Amino acid sequence: MEFSSNEILKLIERASGIPDFLSKKTDIELLLGKFQSVEEYLARFGSLDELVTFFKRFEEKMFMLKTFLTTEEASKFVGVSIFTLREAVKKMQLPVYTPPGKGYLFFREDLETWLRRFRNPSREELEGDSEAAFPPVNVHVTMHDSLSQKQI
Repeated sequence: MEFSSNEILKLIERASGIPDFLSKKTDIELLLGKFQSVEEYLARFGSLDELVTFFKRFEEKMFMLKTFLTTEEASKFVGVSIFTLREAVKKMQLPVYTPPGKGYLFFREDLETWLRRFRNPSREELEGDSEAAFPPVNVHVTMHDSLSQKQI
């Protein structure tokens, strides 16, 4: 694993506080406990790279818990391109928030509502009274991986 000069400078900066930190026995015990935890994680994941990859994937999906999503997050959330979202906003089909100094922010529930407008009925629904056979269901949208795109 390679480190950039910025990362090395940050590590050196953090390391400068180590003597004060290590002067306390309880701090040393706490540090040893943290090292043990890291060793346990490494045993579980096999390598530091695998552990870092796991946390990066986890972090990438954390936006799903947010109430307001950036354009890139909204694109991943509904599985459409950023261009498609911009067009929907431009045509006033999709509400958007534009706080000062930020790009677009999308309310997650607005995205779900917008996406539901594109639902195609099933054959059973088209052929008869399917309301009794297929009562409406609250749909939860899942994230689809898409190519990285620039955020507006």
